[in-house]
Amino acid sequence: MAARCVKMMRIESDVNISVDGSILSNESIRACSLDELVAELPEIYQPIYGHPKLSTHASRQCKDRLFHIAQIYRVFEARLKRPLRVLDLGCAQGFFSLSLAKIGATVLGVDFQPVNIAVCNALAAEHPELNIRFQAGLIEEAIARIEKDEYDLVLGLSVFHHIVHKSGIATVQKMLAALAAKTAVSVFEMALANEPPSWAASQPQNPRQLLSGFAFVHELAYNATHLSDIPRPLYVASNRYWYFSGQAGVFDTVKTESHVFADNASLGTRRYFFGEGRIVKLFHLDRPDRRSANLREHCNEVSFLKNYPARLKAPRLVLQGQSASEAWLVREQLPGEMLIDRIRFGKTYDAALVVRDIVEQLATLESVELYHDDLRIWNILIGSDGHAALIDYGAIDKNKKDCAWPHNVFLSFIIFIHEITGGRIAKPDPLRAPLLNPDVLPEPYRSAVWEMLEQPPSEWSFAFLRDRILRPSSDNPAKPHAGFAMILDAMETACWIYHDRPGNLQHQARWPELRATRVPPGEPSPQPSLDASPAITRLSSFWH
Repeated sequence: MAARCVKMMRIESDVNISVDGSILSNESIRACSLDELVAELPEIYQPIYGHPKLSTHASRQCKDRLFHIAQIYRVFEARLKRPLRVLDLGCAQGFFSLSLAKIGATVLGVDFQPVNIAVCNALAAEHPELNIRFQAGLIEEAIARIEKDEYDLVLGLSVFHHIVHKSGIATVQKMLAALAAKTAVSVFEMALANEPPSWAASQPQNPRQLLSGFAFVHELAYNATHLSDIPRPLYVASNRYWYFSGQAGVFDTVKTESHVFADNASLGTRRYFFGEGRIVKLFHLDRPDRRSANLREHCNEVSFLKNYPARLKAPRLVLQGQSASEAWLVREQLPGEMLIDRIRFGKTYDAALVVRDIVEQLATLESVELYHDDLRIWNILIGSDGHAALIDYGAIDKNKKDCAWPHNVFLSFIIFIHEITGGRIAKPDPLRAPLLNPDVLPEPYRSAVWEMLEQPPSEWSFAFLRDRILRPSSDNPAKPHAGFAMILDAMETACWIYHDRPGNLQHQARWPELRATRVPPGEPSPQPSLDASPAITRLSSFWH
């Protein structure tokens, strides 16, 4: 039966084809040969499964995408310990549906063109051993009908740009967010706004925008199309699982900020996933203003976790990778609670133990010429035994400089001791509170800091501070620096006026009362006198 100039129609879920003005029934369609059905396709978009001779003029060769999709299938099949249930949205001539059914999947393919479904059904009839079926229908309707957990893996390959063009970006965002809530894992190929066809003007500049309803979105590859020399991105997306390079895991918590004071510093280019005792970090590199910082953070952490000092405890690096638009890593999650959360919620901690642990770790890093450039309470983890550990390994490198004011890592450590021993923190807006007065610190920190400040800055070290803090000498009491301390105290009090605003966190009293509680028992309060010691000049030089 030769068929020419066909017109496709859909009546409910049945397939009907008009040939030369005559309506063919499903029975008549089944009587058509596969060659005849393929000849009536408006486009042989995909290879015809199992028929290389009919695939000669296929618009796209699909093996590049199938490689990634089949790998994802195998990973989640092993994880779920059963064959997956797959929904192929916009299945065209069924190449991906049939290929996944061949490796064990139960598949439903949906396409709005009945002539495509006629070809798919003919191919399915050739392979009765496969657990597969096809339906003619609209993708919008198919997604609306899905029940929660009805499908494990959903494919949406180069199909949603047509719906964007017809119904708008917001409609597709909402549709895919509903899909994300009801299914485990999805794979999407997205068309781009800079492609030549007329529908391109309707597309978002960043195709990830359409996938905003998914917590995890990872770019797998870029693949060539038949329309232009502009390749399209292929994404894996989920609200339950992360996936990289043939490995996957469950996450139950997602964060876009590393701590409560981050204040969108990464401009939405980082995501953190937590689950199964692992932390997953995903960095986007497609924003020029954040690319360098994200690459540095990723490279530093990977480098450190691959080769850290034996005396330090660090998590195992599970995997890491990088592409032109993303960088990622998966590592073990150390048990414990963030110090910032202990302070926020009024929980107790051993301040002396925290300082001792951290200065020991900083000295160990220093011994191999490494420094932590973001020594803050949100980068300290408190274990169940009360001991503290430095985290944020992306902040560790050979650059002996703090990431923000006061830039000097040793002055930053002085502020850190003030915050730990005082139990008070303030949002660093526009910068950290300048808590640099050693005389307000309890012993042994006061003497240790003053002794360091008496040395030339080139000789300052964490090893020096560690030795003075861990093994203080009763023969070398702190020297009086009351005049300079009074100046620092006045400056700090003024700065706290600006910091005492809604949104700041405090665990104890306001600064005047707090300052009084931090003067060691039996120690006199600093008296207004001037001490023109060399330390004053050296310390002051770091403020300019």
